[in-house]
Amino acid sequence: MTRLAVFDVGGTAIKYCAMEGTELQLQGEVPTPDTESLDREPFLATLERVIAELGPVEGVALSVPGVVDVEARYLHTGGALKYNYDADVTEWERRFGLPVEVENDARCSTMAELAVGNLSGVRNGVVLTFGTGIGGGAVVNGELFKGSHLYSGEASMMYFSTPRRDSELREDGAWSTACSTTGMCRRLAEAKGIEGCNGRELFAWLEQGDEETARVFGEVCDDIAIQIHNIQCWLDPERICLGGGISRNPLFVEGVRDAHRRFNAELSYAFPEAEIVTCRFFNEANLIGAYQHFLRMREKRGA
Repeated sequence: MTRLAVFDVGGTAIKYCAMEGTELQLQGEVPTPDTESLDREPFLATLERVIAELGPVEGVALSVPGVVDVEARYLHTGGALKYNYDADVTEWERRFGLPVEVENDARCSTMAELAVGNLSGVRNGVVLTFGTGIGGGAVVNGELFKGSHLYSGEASMMYFSTPRRDSELREDGAWSTACSTTGMCRRLAEAKGIEGCNGRELFAWLEQGDEETARVFGEVCDDIAIQIHNIQCWLDPERICLGGGISRNPLFVEGVRDAHRRFNAELSYAFPEAEIVTCRFFNEANLIGAYQHFLRMREKRGA
């Protein structure tokens, strides 16, 4: 059984564990070094220190933001981490003295569901994760689909309308601006005339029968259903898994499922209805997916 040091690199924290098979050991997290810096050294030193603390491992698996060429082990972009733009991961291998495999974070989440989660055995499926933005991943013919430019699954960059340059919102018109957890809470706060709210408050108000919360929540679910329909038109998935912390609440999955059915019922023609379920994995999805990705890539490389 392969024991790896596994990292889920986020904008504020780096989650880590030693992983062997399905067992996650010595889990923890450390602050992500200054994301605005161009100096990569603090980031690599942090990984190096954690690897040493985890004990004997046979390799390093990373889930990271950005556009990743997994074959070349090269990060074209690093998402919010400016020091990870144009990063050659083979240099990290030489530094750590261990094989390193890296994949985009949203695709790691999808890989976890494909390998050992709720897309296991599914030929064509989709994962959508809701948080600060909207992440995604597609499985086509039983394989993770990446597209010609490694942009498949960039759900946050899908739009409802042309972005307005004069808007206070940087990505006005984007799906993530309207329907991420952050976007949903912003819309509710504006409707209620309050400074802000979070997901827990939103669902607490929904469960209490608050009419304004129910109205905004319904509108968000309807907007999500529109994009699910668009995804269906291109990929025709049999199953769609909803992830992110918000998906732990059954009301979210039920709301999206009901909106999806309403949308289909209002069409003037018959349209297939994809199965909509929650993801199996939540906070640990990227760690599990990074581990599975490492195993697949090492087998592919004949290592």
